[in-house]
Amino acid sequence: MKNKLKIISGKYKSRIIQILDKKNLKPTKSYIREVLFNIIDIHNCETSLDLFAGSGILSMEALSRGVKKSIVVESDKELAKSINGNLKLLDIRDAVVINKKVEVFLKDLKPELFDMIFIDPPYDTSLLEYTLDYLKEHKFLSNNKYLYFERSKNDKTIYLKYIASTHNIVKDLSIGDVSYTIAINKNI
Repeated sequence: MKNKLKIISGKYKSRIIQILDKKNLKPTKSYIREVLFNIIDIHNCETSLDLFAGSGILSMEALSRGVKKSIVVESDKELAKSINGNLKLLDIRDAVVINKKVEVFLKDLKPELFDMIFIDPPYDTSLLEYTLDYLKEHKFLSNNKYLYFERSKNDKTIYLKYIASTHNIVKDLSIGDVSYTIAINKNI
């Protein structure tokens, strides 16, 4: 069975994408995408990196709004295939879908700077902590650009303090069982 998501703004506004009905798939809600992209100065963003992409909706929304290139990383083969199918349906050619575990992808990634990095790992794992730590050690985010991550509201790790030395928190909100954070990296 497939579910549907709607792109909310930009070139592909109101276009529908099909998403697989998978137990751990939790696409970012349209309200949160609206908040995220209202904060991001999209006109100064050319590239995005979508880690633990799931449905790929964050990359598709970014590309719809004018991002020129997106790398989409998803370890689940069916989800990666679904993302590719939606990109073809929308005739988006500026995205590359990588079917790999994020940990492996990051180690293989040659130094490259992105203007936006989206991180939405499975909840109740150490993957968010690992990814933030890796990104902190290796510079993949351009100066004064955007980091977005989702986590379980019940996750007791103090992520905001964890990234405070390298990022300014722009927005941190919780809705239901999920917390959403948007940060800008400091020019260090």
